Amino acid sequence: MKPRRALLLILLSGLLAVAGGERAGAQTVDELYREGVAARMEQRFKEAVSLLDRAKTLAPDNADVLVQLGFTQLALANNTAAREAFEQALAIAPSYEDARFGLAQIAFRSSDFVEARRLAAAVVGAQPDHAEAKQLLTSIEAAEKADQAEPPPAARAGPTSQPAKRAKPGPSRLETTLQRARKLREEGRFAEAETLYREALALSPGNADVLVALGLVAGFQQDFDEAERFFQAALEKAPDYLDARLGLARVALWHGDLAGARTLVSAVTAKYPDNTEARLLAARISLQEGETRAAEAQFQAILKREPDNSEALVGLGDAQRARGDDRAARTSYGKALALEPASVDIQQRLAQPPPKKWRTDIGTELSHLSGGRQSWTDSSVGLAYTPQPGTTIGGRTRVVTRYGETDVQIEARIDHAFSQDFSAYGIVAGTPDADFLARFSVGGGATWRAYAPAGAWGPLVLTLDGRHDIFADTSVSTVSPAAQFFFFDQKLGLQVRWIHSFNDEGTTANGYVLRADLAATDRFRILAGYSDAPEISEGTLVDTKTVFTGFSYDLSDALTLRGNYAYEHREAFDRNTFGLGLSVRF
Repeated sequence: MKPRRALLLILLSGLLAVAGGERAGAQTVDELYREGVAARMEQRFKEAVSLLDRAKTLAPDNADVLVQLGFTQLALANNTAAREAFEQALAIAPSYEDARFGLAQIAFRSSDFVEARRLAAAVVGAQPDHAEAKQLLTSIEAAEKADQAEPPPAARAGPTSQPAKRAKPGPSRLETTLQRARKLREEGRFAEAETLYREALALSPGNADVLVALGLVAGFQQDFDEAERFFQAALEKAPDYLDARLGLARVALWHGDLAGARTLVSAVTAKYPDNTEARLLAARISLQEGETRAAEAQFQAILKREPDNSEALVGLGDAQRARGDDRAARTSYGKALALEPASVDIQQRLAQPPPKKWRTDIGTELSHLSGGRQSWTDSSVGLAYTPQPGTTIGGRTRVVTRYGETDVQIEARIDHAFSQDFSAYGIVAGTPDADFLARFSVGGGATWRAYAPAGAWGPLVLTLDGRHDIFADTSVSTVSPAAQFFFFDQKLGLQVRWIHSFNDEGTTANGYVLRADLAATDRFRILAGYSDAPEISEGTLVDTKTVFTGFSYDLSDALTLRGNYAYEHREAFDRNTFGLGLSVRF
């Protein structure tokens, strides 16, 4: 090929490539406008400004683009840029009332209530159904009354020889109050933030933004019913307010109503699939459901798009900690704290010590028998290890004395939580040279949280336990289903258990146990109950009636003290049992 022809082909190819690239990368004004409005509605304001600025460059006389750009700048508190956009829109379309309403909002924020009232009234005059303009007029009236309640500047400053020069309007009282409240909320000082938000609501009655903020701070203070009322009130003022709908989803999540929270979040993500807040809540729901891997992946997906999203970093840390990777969790929390150095919430997460994976249990019981019989003892020491959250492997050695004889039993056990609602365990035990205990035992059971309503009542937990004991000359099997229901935010639990035992000779026995557990404080728990059930004694089923009670007290995060007492009646004798134990976590 000749050099000139080759050069010509190369140049033509380059031009075609450039032209093709420009066609591939070009976006129309309508596309940029549509994407910019969507970003604004989803509160991705910086992205919205970028998209709408590009649309404005392509179509500088498009009033719709200018109005949307103005409201986006207003959301970012860039009042100068917002005013310029609204004024340009009105110059192009003098009857564009939304642009006039934007200017009214800027005047209100600048405490220029006369101008704000004039503009808002003009909007209502042209569009009598403009609800936001009507609400702004109400807010202006409330703000004017609040200002009138304060002494005028002259009264505060005293007499002056010359009239003061009119100062440039500064931030309004409402805007200043909201800024202070927002700062307190970010610092985790929710009670103080709530006080300021209530002041802001008095200045601007029915303000949906303030109502949503109040809902959030009420929820962070565990006042979930109050939070729900605020979010509902915001939706009454602005039915399409996305943050208020997501606020209700947060309330459902705080209440433990995971199904309700997921329904609310799914409705939002169906309409706004890229909404970050909704995706964060969806990840939180997965985490609450015990799906730690899924939650971690969801938080990672958010961070891929928004690397500086502190809430996603905290959520990722929570998922990693729930999975047992405390080192990775601390790295995520550290990144979040770098973005929000004043956050008490993140600081508390970092201050939390690494989880203790080992536990040892030491306990002893002394039983006094009536009729001058020799006392019994039952002592044990156990060691358990949790390699990952939800799975525990342990062993125990038990030394029991009865009638002057001693048996030593060795037991192994594994517990595993398959989900937040279902867990199971299995045990094997053996007693070399057994005199009265079973030579070999095998057992297991499962627990299912069958019903978990939102609120103070519930959940309902169903359990099923089974055990087979082999003695020197017989074997005994026991099956015991139980149901336990909790009240008062799980502070009180009531349980009923049925016990059915039978041996290989065809003898059967049935009984029951009634038990109540009460969390008196965060550290102190007590229990009490009554049983009329068979006990396996040297391979024989013995009818017993027992009244029992006990307590546990957390001396620290690492130490728990336990105590118990039981009075047992059987035909041969009565038995009083006293027990004491200690659990150490490390």
